[in-house]
Amino acid sequence: MLAFRFNNNEHRPVLDGLQPILAHADAKTTYYPPGTHVQVKHVVKADWREFALDTDPKGKARVVRLVYECCVLQALRDCLRCKEIWVVGADRWRNPDEDLPQDFDAQRTENYRKLALPLAALEFPEAVRLEMREELDKLHHDLPKLSWLSISDKYLGGAIKLNPLDALPEPKNLRRLKKYIEQRWGTTPLIEFLKEAVLRTGALTELTGVGTRTSLSEADLTERLLLCTYGYGTNSGLRAVAAGDHPHTEEDIRYTARRYLTPTGLKAMAVAIANATFAARQETIWGQGTTTVASDSTHFAAWDRNIFTE
Repeated sequence: MLAFRFNNNEHRPVLDGLQPILAHADAKTTYYPPGTHVQVKHVVKADWREFALDTDPKGKARVVRLVYECCVLQALRDCLRCKEIWVVGADRWRNPDEDLPQDFDAQRTENYRKLALPLAALEFPEAVRLEMREELDKLHHDLPKLSWLSISDKYLGGAIKLNPLDALPEPKNLRRLKKYIEQRWGTTPLIEFLKEAVLRTGALTELTGVGTRTSLSEADLTERLLLCTYGYGTNSGLRAVAAGDHPHTEEDIRYTARRYLTPTGLKAMAVAIANATFAARQETIWGQGTTTVASDSTHFAAWDRNIFTE
């Protein structure tokens, strides 16, 4: 069983909220028994109190177990994410004090100097407050003068509207690259790119069926999986791809989708294609970074011991 701890008594109510959950884990009742101490303050948010708290026919308050458990676990999740509560013996969810150098207090002056922070606790927020006030004053003063920005009264609180920028001329190298691609490959259907990616990477092998047997040949299964992936990926739907020039019916394609398309398999398929893309890049041009941008400006990023991208 996980052991939770905290370094600030302000977060004790969240752990107190776990006690009735553990004590009545095997109970089959809808409500906690009368007399059970249930921590509501700082645990159940105001939006959820009408669902978590109820009254019996005698007018006495009672707590709905299922709703209360959800509220406690959500509060625990939020505290774990910012390490207000930590787990004994964990790595990612460890004691935040372990993230600091062991001699931090002894080297306090030097550490704060390297961080460019004042030693006095009140100086830092006061400096931030002054900076924010100055910047907000500048924004308030300069906002009406901006010709490319306006505040609309259409929505409550006002909506910020930015005028579109004038289009810049297309770079010469990009125009040359497009012309060369068009001369070499012409207009290529999108499904051809999908088929080529699958053949080069073998990504479809990541999609395994739910059952243990299959009567489909490898060629038919590959065609159906390609049609399923294309139909969902382009948002055209399975009915549209079933109308193409091939022997597969809509029922066949839907059956294959139900049996083979799972979240785990699709994630593994995407990982295989992404890894193949990273491996195909020329490191002399792009380097060894674990990030890239697709042709539609979608950003693909991976993290390896990088807390910022993580």
